[in-house]
Amino acid sequence: MFVLKASEMGIMDKETIEGVGIPGIVLMENAARGVASVIKKKIPGRKAVIVCGKGNNGGDGLAVARNLINSGYDVKIFLLSEPGNLKGDARINYDVLRGMKVQIVSVKREIDLGDLFSECENADFIVDAIFGTGLSKPVEGFYAAVIDIINKSRTPVISVDIPSGLFADTGVLPEGTFIKANVTVTFAFPKLVHIMAPACKYVGDVFVVDISIPAKISERHNPGRYVLTRDKVFDVFPGRDINSHKYNFGFLAVVGGSCGKTGAPSMSALAALRTGVGLVSAIVPRDLNFVFEVKLTEPMTIPIMSAERGHFNANSVDEVVTSLKNSKFTAVAIGPGLGWNRDTEVFVKEILENVDLPFVIDADGLNSLSKNVDILKNLKKTAILTPHGGEFSRLTGLPTSEIVADPVTHAVNFAKEHGVVVVLKGGRTVVATPEGKAFINIIGNPGMATAGTGDVLTGIIGAFVAMGISAEKAATAGVFLHSLAGDMAKEKFGQESLVATDLIELLPEAIKLLKQPLSEGTEIPFVSSMREIVGV
Repeated sequence: MFVLKASEMGIMDKETIEGVGIPGIVLMENAARGVASVIKKKIPGRKAVIVCGKGNNGGDGLAVARNLINSGYDVKIFLLSEPGNLKGDARINYDVLRGMKVQIVSVKREIDLGDLFSECENADFIVDAIFGTGLSKPVEGFYAAVIDIINKSRTPVISVDIPSGLFADTGVLPEGTFIKANVTVTFAFPKLVHIMAPACKYVGDVFVVDISIPAKISERHNPGRYVLTRDKVFDVFPGRDINSHKYNFGFLAVVGGSCGKTGAPSMSALAALRTGVGLVSAIVPRDLNFVFEVKLTEPMTIPIMSAERGHFNANSVDEVVTSLKNSKFTAVAIGPGLGWNRDTEVFVKEILENVDLPFVIDADGLNSLSKNVDILKNLKKTAILTPHGGEFSRLTGLPTSEIVADPVTHAVNFAKEHGVVVVLKGGRTVVATPEGKAFINIIGNPGMATAGTGDVLTGIIGAFVAMGISAEKAATAGVFLHSLAGDMAKEKFGQESLVATDLIELLPEAIKLLKQPLSEGTEIPFVSSMREIVGV
């Protein structure tokens, strides 16, 4: 499923109307019927207040009102404008209601909002049709007062297309007030605001309804942005023939560890094995090898004798390169627990320049790379980078606030420029590819914001890469599987008590669920804020 910006949806609407010949009033009617259908199926009660602005979003609201009235609902309509300000399809829907002798209360001043307040307090639900995706500035004055009344009523709110006051193209919250919706019904495709944090917290359950945009138009204007769903990754696991042996499923090297940070590469190694890789060796500083020998049973270790005082340095390069070249490794995960200093900067640079294997680069591997980012352009195999916002800021030189405001664009730009796959971790993790595609993950939970979960993700992705899975598929499947295990851990342990090794423990159950055949009615449990992206 695509994720659109407002302008992209506008282009699809325009081509549908002008190129195909489907009138705008038909699209508006389809949208209204979709909203009414969601209300009838999902929202209890029959007493509605519908609050309409003067634009097309208000026109949608007027059409919703008519559909509900025809189904026997008790509907009160408030128009936040003079009727004379309505134009086009919105005006047509107003005139139809007037022809049906339906009362529409026109409200234009804050002093006249008393009736709206009392009706909102007494309604079973409110339909917000004030502003649509075209809003570009914070709401203030009269409209802010209306939104405050709706929010303070504590009556369930269904927003048409987008909660009024939010901006369609970002997850950043506006400076002004905005509707806090329980349900949002959007049209054709979700918009970035429905997906990206923190705004996605205020859209409620999101329903996407078909309004008859032709498939050839949507495909022609494919933005390359997708919701990351199970159908894209369920087939990631290679089959296991009866004559298979461990080398058929890849050999991952995990390069990392330093004094005080032995847990990170250990978790990466264990997560990789639980994901199905055939073999894992942890390449670690010699002074810490005894710790890894105690921590790890299934993974092997390769102690690097030239790594002194418990961390890698420039003198370690030749030994690590030789180990990686002389073994049967099929991928390298570098960075977990590595430490960050001048020595590791030289070490990471030399390893990347001298080893012809696909890399997953994480944590201090990324920090150590931050002064030598252009090395990525010369790698022979597509690397996967897994930064959080702070690490990505160091890689790009951009302030974290700018990255958070538009993570999709920044991740895609970096991926295209450097020829890598970027897994930009956050409340809505983005996987960006060198071809300009972006996959936005909508599962996972805040309990996963705990030490070590990133190391688990590195191991999962590294396992897929070692198995020979493409960088794009390895990253998207890794992110989805990691979040699925995290949601299972939340259900079992609670968010507050969740620790990184809980994800490793639950990987087998998550994999079994992920591998289930796709069929109607089969869904992933625990998907919270976007569970209801469905056709109605």
